[in-house]
Amino acid sequence: MMKAGGITLVQSPLLRWCLLLAFILIFSRTVLASPLRDTNPLLQFSDQVRLRYLYADNEHTHLHLQISPEGKVSGTREKNVYSLLEIKAVKPSILVIRGTHSTMYLCMNSKHHLYGSAVYNENDCNFREVPLHDGYNLYFSEKHPAHLKLTPVRGRQLERFIPLEASSESTYMGDYSSEHFQRPKLDIGSEDPLGMIDTSNIFSPSSDS
Repeated sequence: MMKAGGITLVQSPLLRWCLLLAFILIFSRTVLASPLRDTNPLLQFSDQVRLRYLYADNEHTHLHLQISPEGKVSGTREKNVYSLLEIKAVKPSILVIRGTHSTMYLCMNSKHHLYGSAVYNENDCNFREVPLHDGYNLYFSEKHPAHLKLTPVRGRQLERFIPLEASSESTYMGDYSSEHFQRPKLDIGSEDPLGMIDTSNIFSPSSDS
């Protein structure tokens, strides 16, 4: 090292590089790049997504809120794949609700009509959760002056909901069951017990006339 006018000069290249690196690590506060934000509100917060059924009842019936793939919001007496919901807090007491199977967000428009949307819209898809003393919750649209409710065939409207935890038991398919979800019948005596072989193109000599 050399001293010139009270200032120590570092002549070693290795030592100069080490000092430069230490300076960068200690004093640098500049973020060179930031990741792109995902527009899905369910991925922006650290707390977990809750899997729930929104259950409501009156003196005549009980329903679970469901969202179909076509965006229809209705009630079903039995739990099914379309009534299993993802519930996530995006702000204090503000929730986003999405169907796990339909992947549609629960939304309310300016006319207070409930609908399912494949695209998240903050104005329509945010709901404020208000717990009641009896264990039920009310859900109000954050933007529009109305609350979440279902209209049953009989009795008063259902507007008080209990978020029921999803169990590991198999979910009843309800009104949305179809032949595509049916288990195939096993033919134990057959060479193809699961019915996986397509026989439509198999040629049989006995059928040739």
